[in-house]
Amino acid sequence: MYNGCLRYGVFPKRWKRAKLIPIIKPGKENSDEASKYRPISLLNVAGKVLEKVMINRINHHVYTNGYINSNQYGFTPQASTTDAAMAVKEFAEEGFRTGEVTAIISLDVEGAFNSAWWPSILKSLKESACPRNLYNLTKSYFSQRTANLLTNNIRLEGEVSKGRP
Repeated sequence: MYNGCLRYGVFPKRWKRAKLIPIIKPGKENSDEASKYRPISLLNVAGKVLEKVMINRINHHVYTNGYINSNQYGFTPQASTTDAAMAVKEFAEEGFRTGEVTAIISLDVEGAFNSAWWPSILKSLKESACPRNLYNLTKSYFSQRTANLLTNNIRLEGEVSKGRP
């Protein structure tokens, strides 16, 4: 079944339905803000397996073709935040040794995963000459995604069009 999905570039629609569970963040129990909830998306296990296969194949393509910068630590096999911190430390120490001015700017992009723009991801895959079946599978993965919220007697369903499904 997974080989067929990979071969034809199809991510089954039933595996793209998320069930949203709102969990109250610690310390926010008395807040009236909607942001007090952390939405947890429960997805079909078979779909999660296909997602992992797809990600592994795309990562193989990206790494073997040199599309990842050597300074990329996040989502990089055998690299951790400790490695990133050590690289910054070494950079700063080199600047101090040579008497150069060294500056570090740190950015924390709030909701970065929640705003990942799918057309840009697909464009990058196409530009990197990603194998057509993987490109089509990713395109299918991003299309017709839905999220369902069922709480008390309220049921809401909506289309998901950006971010991390």
